[in-house]
Amino acid sequence: MSFHPLALIRSQSKTMRKRIAVFIILLVLALLTFNATGTGAQSRKRVSLLILHGKIFTGDARGTVAQAVAVNNDRIIAVGSDAEIMSHYRSARVIDLNGKFMTAGFNDAHLHFMNGGFSLMRVDLNGSRTLDEALQRIAAKARELPAGAWILGRGWDHTLWGGRWPTRQDLDRVAPNNPVFVQRVDGHVSWVNSLALQKAGITRETQQPAGGEIMRDSTGEPAGILKETAAALVGRVVPEPTQAEKMQAIERALMEARRYGITSIQDNSGYTTTQLYRQLNLQGKLTVRVSEWQNFEDSVDELKRQREEFNSIVNKTFGGVDPLMLKLGVVKGYVDGTLGSRTAAMLAPYADDPANSGIPRHTPEDLTRMIVERAQAGFQIALHCIGDRANRMALDGFEAARFHLLELRAGASIPHQARTPTPTPSVATTSSPQTNASNLYLRHRIEHAQVVAPADFPRFRDLGVIASMQPSHAISDKRWAQARLGEARAEGAYAWHTMMSLGVHVPFGTDWPVEPINPYLGLYAAVTRQSTDGQPAGGWFPQQRISIEDAIRNYTAESAYASFDENLKGQIKPGMLADFTVHSQDLLTIRPEDIFKTETMITILGGRVVYQRVE
Repeated sequence: MSFHPLALIRSQSKTMRKRIAVFIILLVLALLTFNATGTGAQSRKRVSLLILHGKIFTGDARGTVAQAVAVNNDRIIAVGSDAEIMSHYRSARVIDLNGKFMTAGFNDAHLHFMNGGFSLMRVDLNGSRTLDEALQRIAAKARELPAGAWILGRGWDHTLWGGRWPTRQDLDRVAPNNPVFVQRVDGHVSWVNSLALQKAGITRETQQPAGGEIMRDSTGEPAGILKETAAALVGRVVPEPTQAEKMQAIERALMEARRYGITSIQDNSGYTTTQLYRQLNLQGKLTVRVSEWQNFEDSVDELKRQREEFNSIVNKTFGGVDPLMLKLGVVKGYVDGTLGSRTAAMLAPYADDPANSGIPRHTPEDLTRMIVERAQAGFQIALHCIGDRANRMALDGFEAARFHLLELRAGASIPHQARTPTPTPSVATTSSPQTNASNLYLRHRIEHAQVVAPADFPRFRDLGVIASMQPSHAISDKRWAQARLGEARAEGAYAWHTMMSLGVHVPFGTDWPVEPINPYLGLYAAVTRQSTDGQPAGGWFPQQRISIEDAIRNYTAESAYASFDENLKGQIKPGMLADFTVHSQDLLTIRPEDIFKTETMITILGGRVVYQRVE
């Protein structure tokens, strides 16, 4: 066999071109490898984590969206495009978001964390559509427990049963041998059976407690419903949970927080709970940052003692508290009750109960005195206020405290006619408010601020009072709120848009276990003001709707401001803590009706993945 010379030349030329092409490819790969691991990589800063290929809502005022973040240890180092971050940083750990949407971690500005955990362990009456359904759940728990053991729970809502209050006799039928103490969904009314009343010594002769009511039947006997402070008459004889039970409740709550992308909480579980949080922190099991609240009703001396004790633990060299994980926040008090139980303090009677204007827990004089004393001592104060009268009482107290501090500064009394509030700066120092008792900008808070008289909205702004709100309350309350309030007052209810338009800081929370801990439900409520079945069309008082961008900021940056943490969390920018939530859907572009269906894909706390959904 023979070959033509030209064919041989063509064959050799083709082979050479292939060899050259392979050489070029290998050269390019070698250069890329060299850039990643050799001198090129050395020119890039090594960090502990890179997050790439995402849609990252930074939370700044411009609504900036980035692709990538560089994290070193627990801090954000840089934010930008994929190309920018990869050209300057390298890491052995990389999270590829694959286009997923990421925000700063949710910061729940108001919840009852340990009680939320307990609600997962006790009788759950949430969603009971009828009295019989609630009783069936209680009967099932009675069958599990020995005679004499307390049946505890919460979540019942008599407005779902036609509005009739349940009775002790209802409970006696299903649990005659166990004392029963179950709280209404709002936590402000309790339903008890005869055995619980007997153990507490409550009879027809028992006097009504200040700030509460023992409901009576037609014969004058206790009916089994205890409103506001009256619940404490039974609560004091309920066995205190053991430390092990409390720890179990908090660990259950932590699981829920991780699952919903919550990286910070502002918690109303009480000062003693800090011991449990400290243990979890030392064990590496604390997966949310906690700002724990103290009790407004405690004396100023006791509040100071708790602060000093806590600070001594923080300052320990070994075995101390990580101040980025656990700190003391506001002192929290109650001014009134709730709309659902008609115990919210109103300026005028309820539209559907003309003889009732609610139950204030303090006289205006006593409330103002307590506010002034605690503000003078440098404490940031948060007050539960639902009704328009309660909100006004709190604002009056905060105004008096402000003028008192001005007088202390001036060294003289300020004439009443000169007492015009100076608007509080929108951004104040981020040092702990308790470090300077003369600080006028303590960022006092009103929790809920559900019904506010029109004249009082600007006072929030002028006094620098934060309106800490929980948007899911609006969509769960709208079934009966308008009947309680009437049309005119309902227009000023759950009015987060009005607050924000005036420049008031409005952090969002859930009030768990009063409402679900799910922040996506709150985002949905803030944007739509509709129940999850889409009612009413267009939203309930739709003028109070806000954008999804603002709703996210309220759950992140505004919540950080409320706890003096705006330089640490709430935005995705250099220097901030690396706390992130990765979402299953792009909250900025999905239909509003799909917001509450979103789930958390990844929760990152301080650059460490603490939750990842298994698909």
